Amino acid sequence: MHYIRAVCLSLSFMGGMLLCAGIAATSATAALVTFNFTGTVSNVGNKLNTNPATFSTGQAVSGSYTFNSATTDSIVDVPGKTGLYNNTISNLVVHIGSYTATLGAGSNFIEVENKNNVDRYTLQAPVTGDPVNGRIPNLFEIKLTDSSHTAFSNDHLPTSPPSLSSFNTETFRLKFNGQGAATVSGVINTLTAAVPLPAAVILFGAGLVALVGLGAGSWRQKKHSLA
Repeated sequence: MHYIRAVCLSLSFMGGMLLCAGIAATSATAALVTFNFTGTVSNVGNKLNTNPATFSTGQAVSGSYTFNSATTDSIVDVPGKTGLYNNTISNLVVHIGSYTATLGAGSNFIEVENKNNVDRYTLQAPVTGDPVNGRIPNLFEIKLTDSSHTAFSNDHLPTSPPSLSSFNTETFRLKFNGQGAATVSGVINTLTAAVPLPAAVILFGAGLVALVGLGAGSWRQKKHSLA
C-alpha cells in the first residue's frame, strides 16, 4: 500500500515537473522558426575546380535555417519599406552534393524590402566548412526578387515561407574566400516551413523515460530488500 502511494506521488510530482518543463520549453522556443530549402546548382566558379569535382552544374542543393521571429527591425522608417533583422539566424546548414557548410561566427541578417518598384527577401550569413581547392567558405546567401511588387504588403519578418511563385528570381550563392571566381550559385526550387515536434509528443516521451527510470529504481529497491 505504501509502495503504491509512493509511486502515485512520484508520478504526480514528475507529471507536474514535466508539464512545467514543457511550458517553459514552449515559451522559450515559440519565437524560433525553421525554413527548409532545396535548389539546383547552375554555376561553379573556375577557382573551385577540383578533380574529382566537388561541385558541378545540376547538383542538388538542400538545407535549412532557423531564425528568431521576434527579432526587432533595426531600420525605423514610416511607412515601413525596408526591414533589417540583424543576427536573427541561430542555425544554418547547406548541403551541395556531398559537401556541407554550416553557420559560422559573425553577423548575419534577413532583410525584407517592400518598396514601390520591387519586393525582395535576402538572407545572408557567414558559414564554415571544409576547404575546396584551398578556398574556405565564408558566406551563404538566398535572394528572392519580385519586380512586380506583389510578394509583400509590409517589411515585417515573414514567419511563413514566402511563396516562390511570387518572385521573378530565386537564387542562392555559396561564396569562398580569395580573389577570382570562387562561388557556387544556382536557383532555389522550394522554401518550406519545418514542422515542429508537438509539445504533447515531447511530454509523452519524457513521461515514458520517467516511468522507465521509476521502474528501474523500484526493481533495485526490491533486490536490496531481498538480499
